[in-house]
Amino acid sequence: MTGELGRLGVVAGWSFRGSLRGLRTVGLGAFAAVPSLIVLALVSAHPGASTLADGTEGLFALLTLPVVVMLIVLVISVAQFRNEIDGETLVYLSDRSVSRTTIVLGKYLGAVGASLVLVVPATLAPLGIAVLGGASPYAIVVPAVLVLAAFLAVLAYAAFFLFLGLVSRDALVIGLVYGFLWEELLRLLPGEFPLLTLSFYLRSLLSGELSTGPLSGYPSAVTPPVAVIALLLVPVVFLGFGAGAFNLLETAPERESA
Repeated sequence: MTGELGRLGVVAGWSFRGSLRGLRTVGLGAFAAVPSLIVLALVSAHPGASTLADGTEGLFALLTLPVVVMLIVLVISVAQFRNEIDGETLVYLSDRSVSRTTIVLGKYLGAVGASLVLVVPATLAPLGIAVLGGASPYAIVVPAVLVLAAFLAVLAYAAFFLFLGLVSRDALVIGLVYGFLWEELLRLLPGEFPLLTLSFYLRSLLSGELSTGPLSGYPSAVTPPVAVIALLLVPVVFLGFGAGAFNLLETAPERESA
């Protein structure tokens, strides 16, 4: 058990470091700064203190969580398996003494850690900029709940996108369709359709924990404990799917015959 935990740590560390290097990381870092730049623009317009505070808080649900967080996790998580499968290098790792389940979990933990390095500043920096720019100070519960929501979003999205990267060459396209069509359109439909989206449970969590402000009062929201359980079930399910798929799928693409 200790040996396998050590191997898990090695795989996670390797995946974490590999996710945070190169021009891709520079691009993701610039993308993570977009909410902060928008808040800087709001500050330059000199709105009222409460308007600036509410606008910055609302930006988290309108842009940071559904777009910035989702895309950062998508790019990092899909690459964990897809780059190695396409480059035919994953076969060397899978042939060693590390179990395939350990590889899946390690790559997942590495992707989660790398995503949080970018996501947490993207969540907190706009709030700090707003307060420095004259916004009404936030209660401590606001940044705490926003970070919790971002953390749970990373856990859920990373497992799903990691699975997509393992089983599909078109994982990035599928992830984009999921993020911008499935997540955004289904939550606007009546009835039970919003329950099929992660965004519904994330907004329910925010609404349940924040009693005032633009993120409170989400319609038909479930309770925060139910929202947290639903969000934590997603990585459990898709990590299980990923481990099963990794044991069944080829780790290198078929070569075309000459």
